[in-house]
Amino acid sequence: MASAAVAGPGWLLQHSALGAGIYTTLTEVKDIKGPSQVLETDEITNQSSPNFYKEFISTVLDGGEVVFQCVFVPGDATQGQVTGLLSWMQSRGLQDWKLIPPSPYAADYATFSAFVTKWDSGEPVAKHATLDVTLRITGPVTWTF
Repeated sequence: MASAAVAGPGWLLQHSALGAGIYTTLTEVKDIKGPSQVLETDEITNQSSPNFYKEFISTVLDGGEVVFQCVFVPGDATQGQVTGLLSWMQSRGLQDWKLIPPSPYAADYATFSAFVTKWDSGEPVAKHATLDVTLRITGPVTWTF
């Protein structure tokens, strides 16, 4: 029986101005990690906790982060200071995002709102230039599946 696993290549990361609904695919995205959602908890261990085990209650959900790397293309509209990743970080603007898997799973995408909190270029001597980018999610991550 063939596995229903999804291969790494072919995922798309897209952005849109908050509420605009028109998404643009980021250029030359390599590895993507996240969204890394977390349920935070608070310890409520007390003298009556059963069998000396710690006890917890759930508190708030955290949408987490999406961390990715791009091949750095100076002058690219989706990466730069005028209309891209760097401009969104410097303006401290919130953007809408989509993370879309490759076909045949493209209808099962994630949407979220996030700030660009890191834009870190690297220019090694013997390799291609890169951008390391972090998106900090605010609010929920919604999957369509």
